[in-house]
Amino acid sequence: MTDTLLRSLRERLLDESEPLAGMLRKCLLLGAETGSEALRDWARKELNGYGSEDEVPKYRKVGGPPIAMDSISGYTLAKNQIIARHQLPREAWEYVPDEFSFKQPIEELEQLAGQKQLSFASPGLAYAQTIWNGQLDEFQSIINLYYVMSGTVLAGVLGQIRTKLVDLVADLTADTPLSELPKKDQVDAAVSHRIGDVYNTTIQTTNGPVAIGAKAKASTEGLTVEDALRLLDEVQRTAADVADTQRGELLDALAELRASVESDEPDTGEVVKKVGKLRAIVDQLGVASVSAATGGAVQALAELALNGAFG
Repeated sequence: MTDTLLRSLRERLLDESEPLAGMLRKCLLLGAETGSEALRDWARKELNGYGSEDEVPKYRKVGGPPIAMDSISGYTLAKNQIIARHQLPREAWEYVPDEFSFKQPIEELEQLAGQKQLSFASPGLAYAQTIWNGQLDEFQSIINLYYVMSGTVLAGVLGQIRTKLVDLVADLTADTPLSELPKKDQVDAAVSHRIGDVYNTTIQTTNGPVAIGAKAKASTEGLTVEDALRLLDEVQRTAADVADTQRGELLDALAELRASVESDEPDTGEVVKKVGKLRAIVDQLGVASVSAATGGAVQALAELALNGAFG
């Protein structure tokens, strides 16, 4: 099996059309055969995705993509305006990262890389929108902020992973015949040299999204409960755009959610339940400004709740 495994992995690496996922699964087997936890850990994280406490390799990090904006000025609606991060209010910069970490499983990245354009939002952008709207006059409003990115950016990330694999296997087979099993120390050294010590976990503090796709929502890393409550303030501000007959239900749901979050002993289940209720009401309303403001707030609170922020 050793001869078949090494030979198959080496031959498949030379075929550019071979999916990365299959080759990484072979790396899992090779790590098990050689006793290299370093190789198994790296292959497993690439296949399953990196967790919130995992150090993300440099090759999975890219510069922040352009930001698209939908806005209203007077009676004029403008959509898909491209702006740079420095055009946001300075107070919002800390919530809008200049570097992104892609933590998704390799197969998800491969699917996304085939798309012509990706767009996605984040709680950080939602908070930046709140700050910006607070500085505009009553005849101007930012309806939505979201990132846009070409799928070729992810194709570049995948290309780097493929190159890492080629270098890794080349190191393993340079002094070891395909019919023999590399020693554990050889495998560990090759992983450390070509990949880095990414199999050691550390607290991940990089602020950036973890979910990429068509208007996908991103991680709440870097946001606090207080920040999420400010996002709820923005939802309440946009409630003025809702018809009088429907506004009461929205305001009641907001008040209930805020009361649960600000309770002396907030209950995670209650917070999640009320977040779901608010989201359902907003979806039924179908008011763009309210939906945009609510998106970041409800996701931020839901993730904070599920991560134990409310006890």
